[in-house]
Amino acid sequence: MSFYKHFTTDKNLESGKGVDLDYGASGIITIHRAGGSNQKYAKVASAKLKPYARQIQAKTADVDVINRVMAEIYAESIIIGWSGVSGPDGKPMKFTKENCVKLLIDLPELFVNIQQAADDFALFRAEQLEEDAKNSAKS
Repeated sequence: MSFYKHFTTDKNLESGKGVDLDYGASGIITIHRAGGSNQKYAKVASAKLKPYARQIQAKTADVDVINRVMAEIYAESIIIGWSGVSGPDGKPMKFTKENCVKLLIDLPELFVNIQQAADDFALFRAEQLEEDAKNSAKS
């Protein structure tokens, strides 16, 4: 396998239709890549983190504040939708920026999992899309 085949990503997955993270009965969250061709992420992150740049550099930033800012960044530029997601009361949660931020703040381990997925270029590989299509054709 060549480097091109191994490392070429699908720009539509990165910043178009996205990739589904299937959490079974808990729901499906659709994300864009944190990087690659997702220019919106770079712009939103830069703008939202700019006021905290000195604090981040000096390692004096309030962790809770930065976590909230990161949740806002993800709600605006990474997470593009969901289905089957319920709130703590068991009722369906409509996908909105506010609900997305709430979910990420309330469930930090879910947020970490989504961050890891959004950073994983392999989920957005063009070859991965081809492999998934072949696998679904077999079933």
